[in-house]
Amino acid sequence: MAEFNLRSFLRPYRGLMFFSCVSNIIFTGLALTLPWMLKIAIDRVLPTADYGLFFILCAAMLTTYSVRCVVRYIAGILGSYMVYRVMVDVRFKLFRHLQSLSLRFYEEYRTGKVVSNVISDVGLLQQFVGSIVGMADQIFMLIIISILLLFINWQLGFLVLAIAPLHFINFAYFRKKLQKTSKAFQEKMSEISANLAETINGIKVVKSFGQERTECCSFFKCLRPTLSIGVRLNLLGNICGSAADMLSICTYLLVIGVGIRFVQQQVMTIGEFVAFYSYVGSLLGPISIFATLSTTISQGLAGAERIGRLMRIIPEIQDVPDPIKAGKLEGRIVFDSVSFKYDDQPVIKDLDLTIEPGKKVALVGPSGCGKTTLGNLILRFYDVSSGRILIDGIDIRKYGKDSFRNNVAVVLQEPFLFSGTIKENIAYAKKDATNEEIIAAAKMANVEEFVNMLPHGYKTVIGENGASLSGGQKQRIAIARAILKNPSILILDEATSALDTVSEYLVQHALDNLMEGRTTIIIAHRLSTIKNADQIVVLKSGKIEEVGTHEELMQGNGTYHDLYTIQQQTALDGAEMEVKK
Repeated sequence: MAEFNLRSFLRPYRGLMFFSCVSNIIFTGLALTLPWMLKIAIDRVLPTADYGLFFILCAAMLTTYSVRCVVRYIAGILGSYMVYRVMVDVRFKLFRHLQSLSLRFYEEYRTGKVVSNVISDVGLLQQFVGSIVGMADQIFMLIIISILLLFINWQLGFLVLAIAPLHFINFAYFRKKLQKTSKAFQEKMSEISANLAETINGIKVVKSFGQERTECCSFFKCLRPTLSIGVRLNLLGNICGSAADMLSICTYLLVIGVGIRFVQQQVMTIGEFVAFYSYVGSLLGPISIFATLSTTISQGLAGAERIGRLMRIIPEIQDVPDPIKAGKLEGRIVFDSVSFKYDDQPVIKDLDLTIEPGKKVALVGPSGCGKTTLGNLILRFYDVSSGRILIDGIDIRKYGKDSFRNNVAVVLQEPFLFSGTIKENIAYAKKDATNEEIIAAAKMANVEEFVNMLPHGYKTVIGENGASLSGGQKQRIAIARAILKNPSILILDEATSALDTVSEYLVQHALDNLMEGRTTIIIAHRLSTIKNADQIVVLKSGKIEEVGTHEELMQGNGTYHDLYTIQQQTALDGAEMEVKK
């Protein structure tokens, strides 16, 4: 869903909204019979003591209110279902749209703001939709009551209706101010959500640097503007409501003053006056409700605007019309004059490289040379700025994204695990995997080495992002996940650089099982881990500087030779220092 238009979005719910509005109108309309029955009782039953008519009126009232209770129940069910159905659908479509957005969006848009869009803004939209249904029966009441007032006494009716437009002028004046203030309030709340998410995600860093007080001060500074904006929002709503109340009091005083005079002059009966006064109360009720609804509607429109802004973001990476469905690929990768820019900054420059199926190719070089970017381009997280990437002789952009990515697996330096069980995390790569397949993948990744020591085994809940596991254990689960996927192309992005020696040995053994027979791109800083690669590509400033095996590059006395020698010397110095200790 590339954009969000409130009117077009609500179109599928027209039938539901119609029946919800009709049931509300019937519920409200039945309430309007009471003042008229009261008029009959005062004008006809009271003077004549006609108890037959009195019992008929009592029966009519009981019947009316019994029907009203049933209608109220139906209206409540329809209204609740519609409002929550809209909420669920908007959240789902918003989430689906977020899934389609490129990696660049998530690099630029703060997580807390996304959460605020999906939760808070949709909540405001939900209230807005409920207000629309509520407004329908209020408008119906205004029309019917206006007719009844004119029917009872057209002179007094005109006086009352002449004041009514002042209420709408009042609401129209404050609506724009309320919407503007509500939008500002939601923007601030979005920033608060973003700051909160960022602080929680980085809580280890906060505590390790002793910055709790600093973060509290920063969070308070972020909170402080919401106080003034929130007070202003509430104040505007109260002023609008107070102005409406003053107009209502003036209307009541007018009705009492003129109505009593008309009764004295016998222009109106006492029953007509009582009915008229009751209907005026029923008229001013919906008008006053508009004061509350104006705030809700303003907030809902502000939320809809923010949702619309997010929904209008067009996914960078899209399938071409009639994309090729990738089956099981061989894994031959060709970079043909590939260039890539990020925010107009060149990252990859006119790069040519061929990787044969089943070969292990290592990408090395200083930070910022484009190693990880090449991996992201293969995954099609970004599209090339110029040139093309061919997979099995076909431009990567011609494949359907989903079918192509089913052929690629990634193991990152910091693997992400979901807050479920170990089994669920491994099976994430293949939802229909059998228990035997999951266990086989776990064995190949050396996961069983620690799973069997856990009380609940594969059913152990690991917490958010595997909080209860060590780095090596998390990495092995990520490798098991990749093994289960059985990819044709494998990308290892610094997969062992953050591990201790024992963990690295176990993980490296698991990686050897994973790499067997697959096209593998190894992104590495620690050059000692890639000596057995079929090909090593040395990158510098987005260009290929050297290509060869470890032995060939060491004989060349180039950049790779220098980097490897420095790393070996550093490792040797570190070992000597440990021995001296």
